[in-house]
Amino acid sequence: MRIYKSVKKRFLEDPEFRKEYEALGPNFALIESIIRRRMELKMSQEDLAAKVGTGQAVISRLESGNANPTLASLAEIAKALDADLRIELKPKGNSKVATLAEET
Repeated sequence: MRIYKSVKKRFLEDPEFRKEYEALGPNFALIESIIRRRMELKMSQEDLAAKVGTGQAVISRLESGNANPTLASLAEIAKALDADLRIELKPKGNSKVATLAEET
């Protein structure tokens, strides 16, 4: 994980990269949380794919940001990672939050 943080920090020093990263923030946050949880569990992409019932290439595309997963597939990934899937809508400038949580 230290290597990931080091590389991420270096890339974020580039203003153009930072702008794109921030625009895609929610996507990157989700990807990062999947990778982080998978690594905490000492699972390979292949291990996760087997638990989800898909191929390693699908997990690789997801983790590289080259996939557009459905809510159902995200729920399956969360279940395989023994995690809760939480999706929030936060109105701009408002502290009220609408939340949909998938309990595993």
